[in-house]
Amino acid sequence: MRYWLLVLDDDEYSEQQAYEVAAVTPSAAPPEGAGDGDEVALAGPEGVFALGAVERGAVAYRRRLEEPAKTVAAPGADGGEDPAAGWAALNPDSWEDLVRSLPVPERRSDWLVTLSMPIEAVDKAEAVRQFWSYIRSLGPKELPTFVSPYGREIEGTSFLLGVEHEQDPEE
Repeated sequence: MRYWLLVLDDDEYSEQQAYEVAAVTPSAAPPEGAGDGDEVALAGPEGVFALGAVERGAVAYRRRLEEPAKTVAAPGADGGEDPAAGWAALNPDSWEDLVRSLPVPERRSDWLVTLSMPIEAVDKAEAVRQFWSYIRSLGPKELPTFVSPYGREIEGTSFLLGVEHEQDPEE
């Protein structure tokens, strides 16, 4: 088994933050020597955001972090690959340092996620059709959602593209 760091470009990273998917197929093909079962740390512009494993040329998610983590691992520790180019090999010690530096996984809990918007329409059916049309056309890059722990709605915050977002209209 080998260990890898895969740095996604800004567009790939944004896409991964917006949607729940089982795996990512990066634009940079896996390097020679990468095989099914190899462990991968996925990183974006702000640090490592997930751990996964190589499966048929893609990286299947094993664990996502709530927030990207700056890590102490040395990218390219096995051969000086440039992590900005996509893939970098990590030696086992660098991998262990990276995994140890990540926050402890939280237990799963229930969340209330809402998206509300005023829609002018002739009737309920038209309002619903327009709602889904807006969702499809605007998507997670433009439609903030409100997220709160289930039963504690007062603690809610708004999110846009998987990141906490201020709702002040002047911002």
